[in-house]
Amino acid sequence: MGLSKTKKEQMQSATAKQGAVSFFLGEKEYAVDIASVREVIYGKKISPLPGAPDYFEGLIDLRGTVIPVIHLGKRLQVGKSASLPASELSGHIIIVEINSKKVGFIVDRVEDVVVIEKDSVQSAHNLIELPLPVIEGVFRYKGRLILLLYLERLFTEAVQNLIATATQTVQLGVAMPQQAA
Repeated sequence: MGLSKTKKEQMQSATAKQGAVSFFLGEKEYAVDIASVREVIYGKKISPLPGAPDYFEGLIDLRGTVIPVIHLGKRLQVGKSASLPASELSGHIIIVEINSKKVGFIVDRVEDVVVIEKDSVQSAHNLIELPLPVIEGVFRYKGRLILLLYLERLFTEAVQNLIATATQTVQLGVAMPQQAA
């Protein structure tokens, strides 16, 4: 005898999994949903944007597409590289797509692709208080505690305006310096 549809749905939701890309900011490990990650790149030259906030490192040219780059450690005020200039960073950039816009996030190092049991993610609402509610939850993976970031919450109106302005500046013909491939 077959399972009822509700029983099947309950079993599927109980074992629902999601992928995530884990990375470090300082000594702490974070992760973002793999569905929003487009690629990870290394060693790309960043063209600074004068007058931008310190966490907005500048722009990169990725195969003909201009992508704004945000230093995630500086944005969250964590990590060993939060005080380093872009020229001294290790060069790990996670390219994500949020709300149909590509953005690069500089991290200290990319660690792993992990699979998370969705029901194993504990809500961070009662665990952590941050000025930005960017922590979606915390989960265990191979004995490590990893904070799952909610990327959409990083995109405050001010950040969205900054990205739009930077992109428009380039589209209006303000040339970016030539970059090494």
